[in-house]
Amino acid sequence: MSGKVFEAKVTELSDTDLLSAAVGAGGPGPGSSTPDWPPLEQVIVAIHGIGSQLRSDTIRSVASQFGASAQPPLPVMPLGYFNLGKVGEVRVSRLLADASHPLFRIGFAEIYWADIPGQVVKANDTLEETKAWGRTVVSRARSCYMKEVPGGKLTQEDFELGVGVVEEIVETVAVLENLFFLADKAGLFKFELAPLLRDFVGDVQLVTDFPYYRSKIVFRFHDALTRIVETFKSLYPGAAPKIHIVAHSEGTVISLLGLLEALSGIVIDNPDDPKAAKLDTSWIRCVHGYMTIGSPIDKHLVLWPSLWEGRLNLASQVRSNGEVLFGDPTHPRLTLPQQIKWRNYYDFGDPIGFQLNTARDVLNNARCKAFSFAPKDDFGFSRYWLPGKAHTDYWNDAEVFGHFIADVVMPQEGKPATAPTSSAVRDKVSLAIPYVATYALHYLAAFVLFKAVTAGFDDAPSASLFERLTLHIVLLGGLLMSITFAARLPRLVKADGIRWHLAALAGFAIAAAPCAWFLPYDIALYLASPMVALFSSLDNSSPTVGRIVLVILAALIATSGWVVPRKPKVGRYALMACGCLILATIVVVQIGEGVTKASWPTVVGGAMFLYLWWLGILVFDLTFIWHRYIRRSVAVETLLQWRHHKDAQPHQYMGLGKPEPGSP
Repeated sequence: MSGKVFEAKVTELSDTDLLSAAVGAGGPGPGSSTPDWPPLEQVIVAIHGIGSQLRSDTIRSVASQFGASAQPPLPVMPLGYFNLGKVGEVRVSRLLADASHPLFRIGFAEIYWADIPGQVVKANDTLEETKAWGRTVVSRARSCYMKEVPGGKLTQEDFELGVGVVEEIVETVAVLENLFFLADKAGLFKFELAPLLRDFVGDVQLVTDFPYYRSKIVFRFHDALTRIVETFKSLYPGAAPKIHIVAHSEGTVISLLGLLEALSGIVIDNPDDPKAAKLDTSWIRCVHGYMTIGSPIDKHLVLWPSLWEGRLNLASQVRSNGEVLFGDPTHPRLTLPQQIKWRNYYDFGDPIGFQLNTARDVLNNARCKAFSFAPKDDFGFSRYWLPGKAHTDYWNDAEVFGHFIADVVMPQEGKPATAPTSSAVRDKVSLAIPYVATYALHYLAAFVLFKAVTAGFDDAPSASLFERLTLHIVLLGGLLMSITFAARLPRLVKADGIRWHLAALAGFAIAAAPCAWFLPYDIALYLASPMVALFSSLDNSSPTVGRIVLVILAALIATSGWVVPRKPKVGRYALMACGCLILATIVVVQIGEGVTKASWPTVVGGAMFLYLWWLGILVFDLTFIWHRYIRRSVAVETLLQWRHHKDAQPHQYMGLGKPEPGSP
């Protein structure tokens, strides 16, 4: 064992002078003989998630939440206070508190692994491009379906739709990245959605598809915990630490792999030095708590079952005294002093974190009683404003960490821990934000088109700027969005029967009806005049003809999405083609009427209109895919149904939230 491990406050302690720590931050080291210097009792070990990470930032966030739970709160310490030093080192730090404070008996350590995928990304010669990798995921899903659901109803076309949806997500996120960049430079807000997708896909690839890199990462997990336990026992002979693991995002997958390996007795070799001594996994006896936040474990269990093979030889039973016995009762392989208390936390706005009902099923099927993890220990909520960003908001949530502290780390008899609560306001706002953004883009597109068509005409309907920005454009924006909704809905789902077509018609009617009733007739007739001019039989003196023509035209455009091939990209191109055709018709009519000065504003404004509408369609697609397949867990639940040899029933997952634990 090498490297630096324990320190008191800011003083480090190496393996060569474990019992003679230097004094630091005004107090003696943990090996000191000072009688009033209390020994450590518990160690919180944090493991970070996806993407590039600052060293020590994860454990600093965890320690800050523990410090904030004290009264009065303990100071927030800088990164240097928890600095890890060299790659692969592990360091245990105490909070800056009085020696008599209960939190002073808790140490904090981090397992850092971001440098491994970071090196791979820098080399740029290993990872697969996101779209291409997404196709392999869909292909694996299809293979699973064909194997597990013989005679199933899904066809190759359905899985091609899945490929199209994946590509739609990647393209939309790439476009939004540019818009968010501009918003950031303008000082409006910063929302790194594209890096979140790239980091997640890259790290998931590395963990799931590259055994060598996976072994390097999981080995670092084992090595860190081995060193912590061995050093602790050297410092405090006869004692063992109570370890609580706090894992985030892909770090939950890595930590669970490590825990299962330790439980199942898998030999842990150093992938970079096979001749080195094998690691002792007896550290598992010291693990008492396990906190997962924003965890994608269920997706990994369903999509990559081979990843867990050999790690689930876990038959065990709980003895009457709370101990967990593994293996043959006559020849026990391992005995845990008690079950590991596992608590999972996920926000409904988190695109990566989910409830872990599949994990519970897998462990139950393996007859593993090592974890105390019932449905009541799976905490789903709506607490964060922005969808997507919710994946990182856990670190600033005192209520989430407060529950884990009170329930697992420092429980108080007779005082039950308060579970994180949902905010109805934030839930509704989180749901509404992407749809509001979608409508805003359609509103801007309608405004640009209105300005372009009315520019250069002396007989254009008079309206103040306020009127144009309110009633007229609000109604026209709603009509345009009704086209998007009705055209795109059947192209983003498996449209069995007429269910989704009826939903598309209903949405179109709700959004188009106000325009048909309340759009001022002179403006409606003016906007519809190019179409009316093509049909001399229409009575342009009627106050309703303009409205009727606009709504009929919108309905015809909307149905374009029903007749083109079931590929999201093709449907989007069809809408753009309809938009180009309408603009061309307007220009032709203008030229035919001799109003050539209006043609150029129409062409330039029309191009802006098409771009804004295209953005609106992309955002709508991403929003619908996000809410249906991710927020409502339809994708994961469907895959799980396949594992049970059944076709999933989509209507079971039409609720606003993710399915409750234990749902079919």
